[in-house]
Amino acid sequence: MLRGHGCRSSDATMRPMPSRLQQRASKRFRREGFEIIIVDTSGRHKQETALFEEMEQLDRALEPDHIIFVMDGSIGQAAFDQARAFRQRVRVGSVILTKMDGHARGGGALSAVAATRSPIIFLGTGEHLDDLEEFQVQSFVGRLLGLGDVRGLVSTIAEANLENPDEEQMSRISQGILTLRDMQMQYTNVLRLGPLSKVASMMPGMAEMLPKGSEKEAQTRVRNMLVILDSMNREELDETSSVRWDDSRKRRIARGSGRSIQEVDEVLTQYKLISKAWSRMGKNMKHLLQTAHGGVGHAGGLNSVPNVGSMEQHMQRMMDPRMLQQFGGGPGALQRMMQQLMSGRATITPRR
Repeated sequence: MLRGHGCRSSDATMRPMPSRLQQRASKRFRREGFEIIIVDTSGRHKQETALFEEMEQLDRALEPDHIIFVMDGSIGQAAFDQARAFRQRVRVGSVILTKMDGHARGGGALSAVAATRSPIIFLGTGEHLDDLEEFQVQSFVGRLLGLGDVRGLVSTIAEANLENPDEEQMSRISQGILTLRDMQMQYTNVLRLGPLSKVASMMPGMAEMLPKGSEKEAQTRVRNMLVILDSMNREELDETSSVRWDDSRKRRIARGSGRSIQEVDEVLTQYKLISKAWSRMGKNMKHLLQTAHGGVGHAGGLNSVPNVGSMEQHMQRMMDPRMLQQFGGGPGALQRMMQQLMSGRATITPRR
């Protein structure tokens, strides 16, 4: 991939004594005037003693200015022990959390911060260069708690040049009210915005509703849902109160869409769950939308996230107690951890 983008590279992974070869390569690149030299090691587990010793040898030989710990965002509570093992061997300066394009929300990120005492700087949401996102604590906490990422969603919509919701839709959404037509618009936009799992994770309630399986299978199911929604009449799509979905109504929609009654029931069940997620946001939805429109790249502090108190209690119940002990324990431990998360603009001090 690096060579494909015109970057010079040197591969020492398949040769003996990689630390010496990397040291020679690093000196050569410095003589040639390269300002940034990245040394990428192979993945390793805390039980692989030989690979950890090799990592220590590289650290001593190269004397890097900064060491980044790249962690799988889907490994859950195992992240704490894994991150601590790395921290005990080398000076971890920051963290990159990968595989954030799937169903995993990345709760292990908190474990990594607690174990390494280092900030998260990027999230990996795919396999391409443009799938590396700058870490924003407000957006991350929203996704972690299943509240979506309105700021990230607005940014993605702006980049895709999609039409903004009209005033009536915005007014409804700001009150936490969702119609089937709104859900239809969301699903349509999701298909246009890029990888399904990535975009759905930004929408309150939709990450849990996303069909499990491959990306292609998920997109096929979403398209089938849209076919069912297209078979509904105006009253059914725009009704904001409860519509009585009797068997005859479901049969008509199933017949018109060419899908089964069971699939119609699945769409209605998903609508109820998504609608409940939006209504749970209540008055906070308007605040979040205003924050998102205030400009991407200016993540507010933890206090700008709605209902911080209830969020804090919920997050504490989710965590491994050892994580909070790393920050002194007690009521203020989680806030100290979040401050560490928000210190993602860490200054890199070169080793002399």
